[in-house]
Amino acid sequence: MFRLWLPRLVLLLALSLSWGANAQPALPSGVSEMELYGTVIRGSKWDIKEIPVCWENLKAQDSKYADLVRKAVAETWETAAQGGVRFSKTWPACTDGAPGVHVRIADEGAHTDVVGKYLDGKSSGMTLNFSFNHWSKGCRDKREFCIRAVAVHEFGHALGFTHEQNRDDAPEQCRNEKASGSVGDYKVTKYDPNSIMNYCNSAWNGNGQLSPLDIAAVRTFYPS
Repeated sequence: MFRLWLPRLVLLLALSLSWGANAQPALPSGVSEMELYGTVIRGSKWDIKEIPVCWENLKAQDSKYADLVRKAVAETWETAAQGGVRFSKTWPACTDGAPGVHVRIADEGAHTDVVGKYLDGKSSGMTLNFSFNHWSKGCRDKREFCIRAVAVHEFGHALGFTHEQNRDDAPEQCRNEKASGSVGDYKVTKYDPNSIMNYCNSAWNGNGQLSPLDIAAVRTFYPS
């Protein structure tokens, strides 16, 4: 009997090894997919449904750009999440000890110091650029487009997403030339060349739009 099953067993083992080469690590016994995310990205997933946001140094003349950022985030990440996560409806001026994402406006490279809930209450945790006089000067003639596209990218970091080009399954040239920032430890979706979080995307910052896999990722990570 054992001899009859032996060839089939060998075949199954071979297939298992082949599939395992490209598969995610197996989930530990009794651990859900969402619990694993929380572990391997070092707990960056927010534990609350509504994430507060405040402005550190918003000037009156820049209020229209602040409104543009809020609208862009609502139309992309919030809409995609389908209620799984959202940012606060109003984004007031920051006060000492205020919770949530603290946004600073400065004419320098837009960036987020850390990802996900590690931004909670962190002074100048996110920096956005509204003028582009010294950084990305090509944006001065298309300011609103750039503000929107950059904001959607940075708020992806605020939700816990890292740069797609840092993945070990990204094309080698892309990784070598564009690697930047933190490296995620778990792949929510397959590698996405069209992700707004991918510096190798042929569309700069994804043209401010989420890819189908970006949408799938936020719905998986923050289920409604």
